[in-house]
Amino acid sequence: MPEFDQEQLRKWAVSGAEQRLVEIAAEAAAIYQAFPELRRGGRQASGGGRARAASRTATSAPRAQRNLSPAARKRISDAQKRRWAAHRKGGGSASR
Repeated sequence: MPEFDQEQLRKWAVSGAEQRLVEIAAEAAAIYQAFPELRRGGRQASGGGRARAASRTATSAPRAQRNLSPAARKRISDAQKRRWAAHRKGGGSASR
């Protein structure tokens, strides 16, 4: 088998990825044509996961940012410091 340099392999990988993205876009267009309600944010399929989150963020206003109280931030910080200390000590993961 001939040897190829990393740059050439990367170019081929990028080319293949670009081709796959074109194929995916064509599939999405066909799906949206068959089911136009998906584009309008109509009824979602069960277990929507990413698709549901993506359509929600595209069609609705952004959520307000949640703020933690200083006490909550300190609890989280202290817990994380304990986890890292246990990890450095060789204890793996610390119990909660």
